[in-house]
Amino acid sequence: MMSVLSNGGQKILGDGIGSPIVTIDSGKTLFQPGTIEATDRSLDVAINGDGFFNITGEDGTTYLTRNGGFDLDTEGYLVLPGVGRVQGSSGYIKASGTSVEIASDGTVSSPTGAMLGKIRVTSPADYGTLERTESGLFTFSGAAPVSANYLVIQNSLEKSNVNMNIELTNLVAAQRAFQSCSSALTTVDSLNRKAAQTLAAI
Repeated sequence: MMSVLSNGGQKILGDGIGSPIVTIDSGKTLFQPGTIEATDRSLDVAINGDGFFNITGEDGTTYLTRNGGFDLDTEGYLVLPGVGRVQGSSGYIKASGTSVEIASDGTVSSPTGAMLGKIRVTSPADYGTLERTESGLFTFSGAAPVSANYLVIQNSLEKSNVNMNIELTNLVAAQRAFQSCSSALTTVDSLNRKAAQTLAAI
C-alpha cells in the first residue's frame, strides 16, 4: 500500500519495498532581504530592514507584502495594483498626484510639503506564523506590531532574494541524481528480463 508521510513541506512516498521517493509538497519561503534597485517612479518604494507593507484587499483582508510598486486608484488613493489600498498609520493615503515625496519613515507628502499620511509597516515577531497566499502575499492572524527597524526608500524596488548560483547548482545536482536513478532502473530492468528468460528456459 502506498503511504504518505509529512516531512517539513515534503511528502515521502513509499510502497514498503524499496527506498522512499521524496517529492515537494510546498515551497519554502526565504525571508532574507533582496537587492534594492533604483527606479524612475516616485510611487515605487522599498523597505530596507524589517517589516511588510499592509494592503487592504477587495475582500477586506489585510495582506502583507514587500512589494512596493504602488500606484493611484481612480479616487487618488495609494494602492498596490490588483490587490487593494495601502494602509497608513491613520487610514488610507490619498495623494494629490504621482509627484509625492516619501520620507524614510514612510511619511507621504505633497510637493508643497503637506503631509498626506504615513505608510504602515509592520513586522510579526515570528515570520513562521505568516500564511502565504497563492498570489505571493501573506496573511497574519491578529494585528502585526508596527516595525521600528526599517527605512523606506523612495524611487526603488526590492528585487528577488533568490540566489541563482545556488539554485543552478541545486538543479544540476538534481539532474545528475535523476540520471543516476534512471541508469539504476535500466540495469535492474535488464537483470529482471534475463532472470525471467532463464526461468522460462528451465
